[in-house]
Amino acid sequence: MISMIRGRARDMLTVFMRLNRRWRMLTVRKLLYLPRILTGREKRLFVFLALTGLLSGIAVLGRAYAALTRPVPQVGGAYTEGIMGSPQTINPIYAVTDADRDLARLMFSGLFTYNGSGALQPDLAERYEISKDGKTYTVVLREGTIWHDGELLTTDDVVFTIKRIQNAQYKSPLRLNWQGVDTEKVDARTVRFTLRTAYAPFVENLTQGIIPRHLWEPVEPEQALLHTLNLNPVGSGPYRLKRFKHDDTGSLLWYTVARNPRFHREGPYLKEITLMFFKSEEEMVAAWRRGDIEGFGPVSASRANALNADAARVASLATPRVFSVFFNERQAPALADKKIRVALSHAVDRERIAEQATTGGGIAITSLLPLHSAPAGETTTGVPYDPARARELIAAAGWKDTDGDGIFDKTVKDKKKTETVSLEFRLSTGDSPELARAASLLQEMFAAAGVRIIIDALPFPNLESRVIRPRNFQMLLFGQVYGYEPDPFAFWHSSQIKDPGLNIAFFASKRADRLLEDARRSTDAEKRAASLGEFSRIAAEVLPAIPLYTQLYLYVLPRDMEGASFSRISLPADRFNGVERWYRKTKRVFF
Repeated sequence: MISMIRGRARDMLTVFMRLNRRWRMLTVRKLLYLPRILTGREKRLFVFLALTGLLSGIAVLGRAYAALTRPVPQVGGAYTEGIMGSPQTINPIYAVTDADRDLARLMFSGLFTYNGSGALQPDLAERYEISKDGKTYTVVLREGTIWHDGELLTTDDVVFTIKRIQNAQYKSPLRLNWQGVDTEKVDARTVRFTLRTAYAPFVENLTQGIIPRHLWEPVEPEQALLHTLNLNPVGSGPYRLKRFKHDDTGSLLWYTVARNPRFHREGPYLKEITLMFFKSEEEMVAAWRRGDIEGFGPVSASRANALNADAARVASLATPRVFSVFFNERQAPALADKKIRVALSHAVDRERIAEQATTGGGIAITSLLPLHSAPAGETTTGVPYDPARARELIAAAGWKDTDGDGIFDKTVKDKKKTETVSLEFRLSTGDSPELARAASLLQEMFAAAGVRIIIDALPFPNLESRVIRPRNFQMLLFGQVYGYEPDPFAFWHSSQIKDPGLNIAFFASKRADRLLEDARRSTDAEKRAASLGEFSRIAAEVLPAIPLYTQLYLYVLPRDMEGASFSRISLPADRFNGVERWYRKTKRVFF
């Protein structure tokens, strides 16, 4: 039986070998003769089948490659952006203009930074610890971080930077931010900050850009502001100086930075970034249309809508600047009546003001604090827009339109005389186009509710010295600027009613004071948010001001720019917080 099976197997093997030789003979000797043997129709069919098989094979391989690989950023490409203004001091301890801060953000690093959604993340720091009493912050640096010139970055540089800011001789505009903070080196990688009292928003101070001690230590105070290092900076950020160009008057025309290959975090991927400097938005838009720049900001909403959507992406970034109408009942006794304050709030169409008054667009708000201050899911319910209800409340407060001019009035008696006074207020504000438009809209809305408004627009220096600091106003249209870690204490605590405090509406509440104190002391984010949320509810009940809108920053980027992910900034320079992850080129790698 076994021998029979073996015999059949040998026979089958012999047949297979013969067929294989014949097929090979056909392939080698006769395949070349097929064009002579086949008819024209058969030739076309043969070519069609061969191409179909080839293309099918390529498609299968392509799908398999795509399924087994993924695109990742690759180093390459460049980017040119237009900004308004020209830099003077590209130094994080002196930068005060947007142009200065933009370049400083590209070339310097802080212990921490914020991502595109406003969350704190380590930069030069590897980790940190806050003491239980909230007064001591201990930070450990990453190991092996290098300055652009190749020197090692240590805690000596961190301590030097803060001491330089605190030294009044060097005239840093950031000095007040660091008053009462003791900075000490623990070792080459550990630094400790000690505060006199707990202050939760202090963590935002730790985003301060660090400067190199070995270059700046020899610079005397009288040399610091004009030193060449302010234009030829050495930092530890994702980009380093490559070249720049002046015009005939000495003003910078453009400034190019190149990627730092020894950057301590991911990236950077773009090889170069060039910032070109302009005097107006019109010039920037014209340069974009010519192709001289690929992105710019800020841009007005009207111009953003007119841009070619195929070439540009317009990012709408929320900012923590809140614009409100503040009441001063000490100069306008009618505002002491809550019915009048509520009526005025009913008269305001916030959505219309946010849409029509703002340059870059805005978000209508009902809280006196920025959008991200309250606990997740909680909002402050504001007074709805209802002009009819506004008129009802004013009438209920004892005012009438006795002369039919559309403005409410009242007869007032005192010991000496009796007179009829109109419901009229002076609205003070700045002379910027945006505030002028907002004031005009408010004037129209209040008139519809029977209230006359007289607009008093002043240049900002005069507004501060003549109106805000002495509290010389009846109603004030102005903005309050918060950071990523909002601290409303200076704006709303009763201890800040007198100048130089910023509680310009004379708001006083013991409960609100305790909440503001708890919020600035607590390092627990949820507890802070709960305290601020409760404060917002108290303020909404008392109504010391009418919240209107928070500004948006409209930022134009090229469509093919990837990795630029953001929704919230505090300062315009914050759009570059994650610039090391921006890219325009990719490569595929296997999973």
